[in-house]
Amino acid sequence: ILFITISYFLKGEISKLLVIALFTLIIVYGYFFNKSTNSIIKANFAQKEARKALEELSKNLQRKVAEQTKELKAAYQVEKKAKEELEKLNEAKSQFMLATQHHLRTPLTSMQGYIDLLLTGTFGKVSKKVEEALKKLEKSTKNEIKVVEELLSISQFQLGEKVVTLSADVKIEDILEEVVEHTKSEVEKKGIFLRVKKPEKIPRIKGDEAKLRVALTNIVDNAVKYTQEGGITIKLEPEKNKLKIIIKDTGIGIDKKEISNLFSRTFERSKKAQKLFATGRGIGLYISAKIIEAHKGKIWAESEGKSKGSTFYIELVF
Repeated sequence: ILFITISYFLKGEISKLLVIALFTLIIVYGYFFNKSTNSIIKANFAQKEARKALEELSKNLQRKVAEQTKELKAAYQVEKKAKEELEKLNEAKSQFMLATQHHLRTPLTSMQGYIDLLLTGTFGKVSKKVEEALKKLEKSTKNEIKVVEELLSISQFQLGEKVVTLSADVKIEDILEEVVEHTKSEVEKKGIFLRVKKPEKIPRIKGDEAKLRVALTNIVDNAVKYTQEGGITIKLEPEKNKLKIIIKDTGIGIDKKEISNLFSRTFERSKKAQKLFATGRGIGLYISAKIIEAHKGKIWAESEGKSKGSTFYIELVF
């Protein structure tokens, strides 16, 4: 209608051109208007979808946070209960140590004292037969005292208690002399050798003499116990700020797969050792390792395999 009206008032070629131009303008405008409207509609739709997505994300995050909070609370309760159980266990270990000391070590020490008095004739002369029985009893009592001491030491180490008391100027060669003397009868009985090689000057170290004696005795005892032929050589090698003790035997050897567990576990013994000495406790090396570690030292073992002997290395700082 608009075009007809314009054509009526405007005659000639000019009117036709104007009509065409106007018509074209309206079409173009309509096209862009429609396109713009569609874009706005699409933008509004996209905005709504984004808002929905954000709301959904927010809900998911809130749900996740709630779940994590619940899990953390549960984990905290488990940890709290575990801590309480550990405290009870530590208390039980402490009570065990006290009970062991009171009910086992104390009477065993008293028994040892009375046996000594009997053997020295304090209560009168004893017959040869009674003396032999007393010596067997003495040996058994000493062995039981050693077992109790080992169990107490393990408990102390596992509880993290201070076990060693360091003193300056400890002479390691004197300790080794006592260890050698301790094993002398067994060495002679088996017909093997036990040699100590040391330099003229040996530096004194800072350590706990009594505990070092226990550690070295355990290792040398093991070497003597599991060596049937040949013998044991103990060497002292000073190196800069440390002293290396090497204990080499010609015994049953150690399987390479078993070496890593020798010092890290209690009651750990090689299969061949179990066959040779079924009654062995397998805790001596563990205690020795803990004592050396308490001295800030190192201990390790090497072996070429079964029946090829073993070498134990100990490093102690000056």
